[in-house]
Amino acid sequence: MTGLNWVGGQALATDQADPVLDLDAGIGQRVATFRFDLVDGVTGVVLGEVHPVRSGASITHDTTRTIKRDLRVRFGVSDTAAIDPLTDRILPSMLVGGQVWPLGRYMFTDETDLINTGGTQSDTALVDEMFIIDQQISTAFSSNSGATAAIIDLVTGLPLPGTDVEPSPYPAVGAWAPGNTRGQILEALATQGDYMSPWMDNNGFFRMIRTVDPDTATPTLDFDRGHRVIQDSITETSDLLRAPNKFIVTSNSGAATDAAIVGTYDVPPSAPYSIAARGFAIPQVTNLQAGNQAQADAMARNQAIRQNVFRRTSLSTAPDPRHDSYDVVRWQGANWLELAWTLTLEEGAPMTHTLRRSFQ
Repeated sequence: MTGLNWVGGQALATDQADPVLDLDAGIGQRVATFRFDLVDGVTGVVLGEVHPVRSGASITHDTTRTIKRDLRVRFGVSDTAAIDPLTDRILPSMLVGGQVWPLGRYMFTDETDLINTGGTQSDTALVDEMFIIDQQISTAFSSNSGATAAIIDLVTGLPLPGTDVEPSPYPAVGAWAPGNTRGQILEALATQGDYMSPWMDNNGFFRMIRTVDPDTATPTLDFDRGHRVIQDSITETSDLLRAPNKFIVTSNSGAATDAAIVGTYDVPPSAPYSIAARGFAIPQVTNLQAGNQAQADAMARNQAIRQNVFRRTSLSTAPDPRHDSYDVVRWQGANWLELAWTLTLEEGAPMTHTLRRSFQ
């Protein structure tokens, strides 16, 4: 990729190394295990530990979904009998180097009982507590204030361990009738407020952060240190040939001072798919509610950063519990935005990652 102006070309402001998770070159062994706590989701009382059948348990985190995380796990006879899937939560964590790393809170959405002469086991599917949020609203919801206040108002009163919403200067204008899901409303508010899509983090908190531009963000993880990436796992794909190079947001919001607002964002001329390089525009036009020109321009830029993947790589590393959502990863001398990962809950099994790198 020599000569291309990739995002992430600036000097690295590296994360702090962890002596256990960031193994030095030539060191390939460590001691780690996983723990599964059982918690009453209504009272918060810790009921004890459960011990899933070892093989096959995994967590997948995918930023393209409304409910980002799922947990797949099989339980033996005694645990199946002890768990109440209607109210209980599973809190997995990784124990390594004398530290406990939480991996989220999960609630049951599906259970298949495996009945045999030795007793009943269960194959279970769990998701994070965004499931609580992403239900249909029963009364109309409207906003004519700041995006941050609207988001907090939408989730206030739900039984969540905590919320963390970064402030946004942009207004949010809209109304949603009963039957819409909170997930749909949050996605609309995220676009208006220049946010990434919401998620439940490793501690089970509801999180929303402002749009992440990997080129200007400080990397949170450095794959170039310690030879973390398993070489034979790497694949790359590209959407470059059909990528839009002009993003347009149109708005006829009643809060606007003018009759209509049009926000635009053109990819920089240095990109090989830019209007100048290709000789023509490939526009992506979206109608959204913007209160002013600055917000419309920010929305257009948000569309460019969030919705268009120009190059992806899929690779594997050793299990690392520090990964959460929208991590900026340093790899091969550039910054990448992590879109998804899958963690097999067994030390020694690979952890797979999907990373995105876009042109600037």
